[in-house]
Amino acid sequence: MISYDYFIQNLHRVGGKIINKKTKDVILLRVCEIGNDNFQEFWVHPMYLSLQSFQFFKLFDEGNYNNENGIIEIEVPSLETFPLILYWLYTGNQDKVLEIGKLDETLCNGIMDNILYLDINIPTF
Repeated sequence: MISYDYFIQNLHRVGGKIINKKTKDVILLRVCEIGNDNFQEFWVHPMYLSLQSFQFFKLFDEGNYNNENGIIEIEVPSLETFPLILYWLYTGNQDKVLEIGKLDETLCNGIMDNILYLDINIPTF
């Protein structure tokens, strides 16, 4: 049996090459910030996100991606830091995320708020 950690490490090895790229197994994710109308869209691989975040697991498991326009929507506390979270989930490079978080308290709070809100599995963070 393949361990969870081994599987995630292998996903992270290729994650940097496919992050936000439109491949045949992606869906369009519209990310909105809670409390305002701002949003960004990302091409995401449900498997990458579902294996590392309980909120994404629920979102993709509910079949919400079968809507009319093929876009799944999710709200997050910090739209500004969501690309960093996505980068981390795809690459496993938490050092870069921590480095950016140290630059500014608002960024640090946004990163932590998103991690908690998305219920990300953070055994080493």
